[in-house]
Amino acid sequence: MSATRLLVLGVVRMSGRAHGYRVGRELMDWGASEWANVKWGSIYHALRKLTAEGRLREFTAEGDEVVDRISYEITGEGEAELHRLLRKALSHTGDDHALLCAGVTLMTSLPRAEVVSLLEERIAGLEESGVRTPEAARGSTGEWDGPEHVRPLFTLWRMAVDMGIEWSRGLIRELEEGRYTMADDSPSAFGLPPVGAPRG
Repeated sequence: MSATRLLVLGVVRMSGRAHGYRVGRELMDWGASEWANVKWGSIYHALRKLTAEGRLREFTAEGDEVVDRISYEITGEGEAELHRLLRKALSHTGDDHALLCAGVTLMTSLPRAEVVSLLEERIAGLEESGVRTPEAARGSTGEWDGPEHVRPLFTLWRMAVDMGIEWSRGLIRELEEGRYTMADDSPSAFGLPPVGAPRG
């Protein structure tokens, strides 16, 4: 749910004001149904929940092609939640790959140095997780006394950790080389509100 919340807040924020279908269409166009398992039902659920929490504000769209269609706008509390989830996503070391994918999708709405710092936090967390589990160490060194067919899972886990570290370092290199237009490069960077839009 965190990934869906982050993505929904991100789309509403970058649109200035958006109705549910527009939010969903945008996320489907990004392929979020594949890499974040975002479904239409979860989008509308997130819109209702975020509105109930005061993170989105509802409007009835005037002049819309659909009469009485509800549109949404992000609030100050929604901005704070978006940034909290985004920072959590970019430093995330767990198995929720959807959250990491959502974070990378919206990372350009943060300053470059902050994204690099969050990815460095992610690397540190992954490196720590790679050495702290005694069961994993015993399994990889042959001292495992559990079911033999379970031992290959420790290899898979170690490879996943190593790949996560390598991938994060690669993204940091790209950012340090100046790739991608970030929030501190341009006020129209992907994920930011429309230029001149009122803030929450």
